[in-house]
Amino acid sequence: MSKARPILLIANNFPPVRGGSAVVYDNLARGAGGRIIVLAPSIAYTDGLPTIGWREHDRMASYRVIRLPLLRTVLDGGGEGWLRRQRFRAADLLIRLRLTATLLRLIRTERVGAVCVGELIASSWIVTLLAWLPGIRSIAYVHGEEITTDDGFDPTHRRAHDTLRAADQVVVVSRFTLGAVRALVGEGMDRRITLIENGVDTRRFRPQEKRADLLEEYRLQDCFVFVAVCRLLEKKGIDHAIRAFARVVATHPDCRFLVVGTGAYEAALRACAREEGVAAQVVFAGDVAESDLVAHYCLGDTFVMPNRELPNGDTEGFGLVFLEANSCGVPVIAGRDGGSRDAVQDGVNGLVVNGHSVDDIAAAMGRLREDAGFRESLRRQGLAVAAAADWSGRASAFLDVCDRERPVRTAS
Repeated sequence: MSKARPILLIANNFPPVRGGSAVVYDNLARGAGGRIIVLAPSIAYTDGLPTIGWREHDRMASYRVIRLPLLRTVLDGGGEGWLRRQRFRAADLLIRLRLTATLLRLIRTERVGAVCVGELIASSWIVTLLAWLPGIRSIAYVHGEEITTDDGFDPTHRRAHDTLRAADQVVVVSRFTLGAVRALVGEGMDRRITLIENGVDTRRFRPQEKRADLLEEYRLQDCFVFVAVCRLLEKKGIDHAIRAFARVVATHPDCRFLVVGTGAYEAALRACAREEGVAAQVVFAGDVAESDLVAHYCLGDTFVMPNRELPNGDTEGFGLVFLEANSCGVPVIAGRDGGSRDAVQDGVNGLVVNGHSVDDIAAAMGRLREDAGFRESLRRQGLAVAAAADWSGRASAFLDVCDRERPVRTAS
């Protein structure tokens, strides 16, 4: 079988949608030399609204993107009542039929040799379908939280277990995710599991001077700036970071905390800043343009995202933002839960703290505010860590996984 056959990547989360997995798939496609064809939605499954900017993104992309309206049903669970549930099931069936027809057409016309499924639970049926297609290899790309978080659609994780065991290859993004997958699938699969840690685009994320217009816009002139760039979700730990910041700014009034991003937890974070008496010192930048993202990282003297695991198992699978900050020359503070310790080595490119402890976070923030020499050491070492994590090597490793011969199955 030729190793040059195209690879179809099916991804619900894909640019211009923001998020770690979207960044991963975009970088894999860009680094694959045209071998990856992406199948993505033009409507967001989170709210059923059109994805703003997808045409512009696809027109500028260096790889081919095919869009269907939806690859999965919109997140409303079907609602209450028999009629709404039936409508939900009918919509799901139509989506699957259209996706199956597109998949079979691309396999035939493009001579696709491998299909990578980028959403484990909602797209599990695709892996089952691929098992019936001779010569087509199936790859499941696993980030971590999809198998650690409680999910009413898969309460016992049996669906995830069966899908992973049915896949020809499984890619995991961190040692944390590797351990979670091994615990779920049991023995006999190690040869089909490959660790490809997330990377960073070092050509895009580079150190630069703080932009004067942004310093003026956010009133950060002559300030020491802590910065966070992420979706505003509880697991990111920005609430505890704000509480810790309140302690630091009490002794260092020149400090500011710039929070970049939007999300369901934003109102709670704004309330937290008010309750802590630091609403004037915590700046919520909202969602910034992609063209301005690097400049916002570079406003920071220290990056802070003390992620933590939630009671339902939701946690950070890796933490791409840590490498992006490092690549911009900014040392980081990360939580120790989940896969962030694969991105951040304590005392090397940042500090790793207990994300459940405001005391620990405040101590780390205070140390990096006060010790310029230590901060500079973390900055230099962070640049080296980021340089070693460039996406080009990751994309090559992914292609190698996709080109492997279909494994001989044994009874499980």
